[in-house]
Amino acid sequence: MKKLFPFLFIVAAILTGCTDEPTPTRDLMEGVWELTEAYDEDDSLITDRINGLFPTYVHLDDNNSVNSTAGPMFMYIVYGKSNFVNVASKLDQAFSYADLKFTEGEYFMKKDEVVDRFTIEMKMKFLTLESLTTILELMNINPPSFIEEVIYHKFIDVNVIIDDENDQVMEWAWDSSTQPTYNIKDEYGNPVLWYGIPWESFTKGRFVFQKKVKSLTELANEAGGG
Repeated sequence: MKKLFPFLFIVAAILTGCTDEPTPTRDLMEGVWELTEAYDEDDSLITDRINGLFPTYVHLDDNNSVNSTAGPMFMYIVYGKSNFVNVASKLDQAFSYADLKFTEGEYFMKKDEVVDRFTIEMKMKFLTLESLTTILELMNINPPSFIEEVIYHKFIDVNVIIDDENDQVMEWAWDSSTQPTYNIKDEYGNPVLWYGIPWESFTKGRFVFQKKVKSLTELANEAGGG
């Protein structure tokens, strides 16, 4: 028995050393993703509505940058499902993904940790002020006298579900813990709160993504017929 104890101790140490630590959530999120399922707050499937104009792809890189074709998805979240129907026909003029003009942004979260919440800010750039004005008018929103063609839509505490056991599928959810902030920027680049729409009326929902091996540009080219 005395000879057996050192052996058992060594085996236990080896087994303990072989135990893998879970991969940080941020590392799992990096890459190119395709939206395959979308649900509204009533858990009704709305994938066709979100992907009706162009497939939704999101590229998250290790510099916290976001490049995507997710403009319509964020328009739905920001402006509500009823208003989205009104503006959907105009979104192909506002977002020209076939020409590889992607919607950019940033995402933020704790590094080197497993978390279930993150922040995402999308730089919603409209091709022209006219297209933005038209969209706002269709939703019965009076455009402010000072308006930019870029509006920054930030969402804090978006729920994210992804882990090592299923690292090819990722789910985002806008729920009761999610907090929105909308900004434009002044002549010095400082954020200025934008009150063009009531921020508290954003649309809750969840969005399921599948990981892709192709680049965002390749996928957009294929979707656009290029």
